[in-house]
Amino acid sequence: MKRIAEFAAALALSLAALVLGSVPASAQAIGPEERAYAVDSNEGRYTAQFRRGGRYEDSRGARGSWNFDGRTLCMIVQPPRGGEYEVCLPWQNLGVGESFTTRSWTPDGSAARITRIE
Repeated sequence: MKRIAEFAAALALSLAALVLGSVPASAQAIGPEERAYAVDSNEGRYTAQFRRGGRYEDSRGARGSWNFDGRTLCMIVQPPRGGEYEVCLPWQNLGVGESFTTRSWTPDGSAARITRIE
């Protein structure tokens, strides 16, 4: 009886490992590449675009770069008025039209509402 219980436990662990190991990559966060977001902040409303290869552009004329590690999005933004700032925030996969509010998007920590538009 003990051998049957041990076999059943081993089989259950093997099946769990097989199922967890076969989770498709699509279950992971895809990231912002080739997506656009409307940003409503104390700086007004603008559109942020995450270009292929880690290039960031927005409708205010800011440029910069972005990096996504599968969990966190970090951006280095160079506004047209000068200076540079870096922000990092936990990634949230959004469908088109979905949004969230964060204080991690702006250089001064003020609230910004982020809505995916593409």
